[in-house]
Amino acid sequence: MIRILTTIHTTPNIRTYRTHSFENIFKSLSKNIEVQIIWLVYKPEKIDVKKYSDKNNIVLDIHDFKNAVDVIKKIQPNIIWAAPTLNLPDFALSIAGKKLGIPVVGEIVTELFIKDDKFEIFKTYLGHFFEQTVPTDISDGERKFMKRGRFFMYKFLFLLKTQKKSGWKFFKILKYIFILIKAHMTVYENLHDPRFSCNVHFVETEKLIHQLIKKGYNKNNLIVTGIPMYDSAAIEIKELEANKINNSKKNVLLLTHAMYEHGIWTKEQRNSLVKKVLRELSEKGNYNIVIKIHPSSEQLNDYESIVHDIDKSIKIIQHGNILEYIVNSDVIITYSASSSLVYALMCNKPIIICDFYNLKNDIFIDGKVSISCKNEKEVLETIEKIDKELFVKKKDLEKFTKEYFHKLDGKASERIASELLKIVQRE
Repeated sequence: MIRILTTIHTTPNIRTYRTHSFENIFKSLSKNIEVQIIWLVYKPEKIDVKKYSDKNNIVLDIHDFKNAVDVIKKIQPNIIWAAPTLNLPDFALSIAGKKLGIPVVGEIVTELFIKDDKFEIFKTYLGHFFEQTVPTDISDGERKFMKRGRFFMYKFLFLLKTQKKSGWKFFKILKYIFILIKAHMTVYENLHDPRFSCNVHFVETEKLIHQLIKKGYNKNNLIVTGIPMYDSAAIEIKELEANKINNSKKNVLLLTHAMYEHGIWTKEQRNSLVKKVLRELSEKGNYNIVIKIHPSSEQLNDYESIVHDIDKSIKIIQHGNILEYIVNSDVIITYSASSSLVYALMCNKPIIICDFYNLKNDIFIDGKVSISCKNEKEVLETIEKIDKELFVKKKDLEKFTKEYFHKLDGKASERIASELLKIVQRE
């Protein structure tokens, strides 16, 4: 049996990038060996771990442990999967895994855009610190004074205790406090930092390999696999297209992204954009609008308070199969590049990016596979032209896919599963 320990910021029944990826990896691995995934859930409040556990998925609560070393000693995993980023629980698992000799693996994906205004990021993070909620909250009843800031400090203390238990000296711990603070201020201009690296990295593309080596990553620890989240999409898209819902009005899907929650935009910027775009479309009256928000990093009541003042008929969806909403749409409106937009490309849907705040190096804009609009008027004008003009050329789409998403051949999970088996066999 392979036992894989990983972290998750919500419960594993919520469909996220990591749960979707693990679902596909699990299928591939299970063809050769019995697999058990152990999820270390980190939320502000304790959860009922038994409620979410089954034979193949064991759920742990971070509040039941003082540090990541204790987690690993109790669970005895074969492999630890930790994102090689500044995410505190992942970094703690990575440090503890290396200390205890457990192989630590993680995925490295392409930077989708750049934001280098440090003051704006600092201001947004400071505002987050005093918030009464976290993005994974379900209802207003979960509000608490400085909840988000206090939980950040809880995670930071968990990391510090892990560093101490792993034998780190005082000055090394102090050094990494400053490294982490700086990393949070520069994360959107330098996502990949070898100081947070794992033993083995599953990398999205060949192009990214060269960039990582220049930044100081060990070439021998980088393996091009593609991203497993997309593996099952091709078959699912065909099934959904066969049952597509037709509508007399043009179906517009506003596919949101946690820009405010991740410190890229202010709350005012996000709210202003949504209001402007929806008012413009609602006044026209020719569109059936659906909003699909992030399943775990955005709050439904935030959008309800914005949207229902404009048009109560607009549906706001948080959970459910994102592919279903993409397939049933005629055009996608979104904030910026995101992993979900790959599904839109696979479905040949026109993508409009609301580049109202001038993010840099958005790969979907630079790669010429989306239409960039600077204001709500341009958004409406572009939607009106969708059926009349071809906005994305086939050669640009093929070049973009090859450059940024490896093969999209449905076999990323198989490649990762093969590497995981090799790691286990070597141990």
